[in-house]
Amino acid sequence: MSTFIYSFSAYVLNPTFFDSLVNRRDLKVLYSCIPLAFGVIVVQAIHEAAHYLVAKRKKIKIGPPVPIPSLHVASFPFFGCITPLKSFPPNRSALLDFALSGPMSALALSLCLVFGGVQLTSRASASDIARYPVMSVANMKSSFLLGSILSWLLPKTMMLPLAQPIPMHPFVVVGTSGLISSALNLLPIFRLDGGRACFAAMGQRQGAVISVFTILWIISLAFSGESSVLLSWTILISLLQLRIEIPCRDECTEVDSKRLWLWLASFLLSMSILVPFPRSGFGV
Repeated sequence: MSTFIYSFSAYVLNPTFFDSLVNRRDLKVLYSCIPLAFGVIVVQAIHEAAHYLVAKRKKIKIGPPVPIPSLHVASFPFFGCITPLKSFPPNRSALLDFALSGPMSALALSLCLVFGGVQLTSRASASDIARYPVMSVANMKSSFLLGSILSWLLPKTMMLPLAQPIPMHPFVVVGTSGLISSALNLLPIFRLDGGRACFAAMGQRQGAVISVFTILWIISLAFSGESSVLLSWTILISLLQLRIEIPCRDECTEVDSKRLWLWLASFLLSMSILVPFPRSGFGV
């Protein structure tokens, strides 16, 4: 339901969609929301499938994923899923592989969708564009990584006013939600995927310190007014995920340097997605 509301919110700003629904009472246009909502679910399914495959290979027992709906479904469909561990991971390397497999797979797919969607938008006919969902320039600039990509591919579009609605291929809308969801789950906070990877890479004590500082950082960013989604996420993880993960059977053996760099890269990537793109200049 939340993904459908998110899809509807993206389409309702399209004048053609709005006219058909409100003025002509044509409810059939609602069917156009289904593929976008389905795409959001597919990205999350890839996330969970990657977790399942790695858990099976590493002999880690996991529980069924529990979806966490967003409190801002009009701008963001849902935060992702909580996938509980039902057994002690064999070692820190196995835990890191399991933790990063889901969000990194979804993030890679989301980036492909954004690039592919922008290319399809630039080549679309006027009749096709008239049926596309809409994103505001402000939404495009809500992420530094997304804003940088679109500034490179669509420089003139990013110079428009923040409130300007821009028709974009559904792939871009799906990819944007996937990027944000993956970045939120990659944050190094206790039982989030990023927190599990952080504990595996840095150890229990250092992981706990990093988790606390990350929480303080996102609270400051959320209360600065940059992102209401971050504020909601902070409240939810404070209620659901602020517990140290169960230890590995082998906590002494550290991860290799490749895994350590992979975790660091995932952390920096999540920061680049969650930090907003500069809104100075013609975009104001």
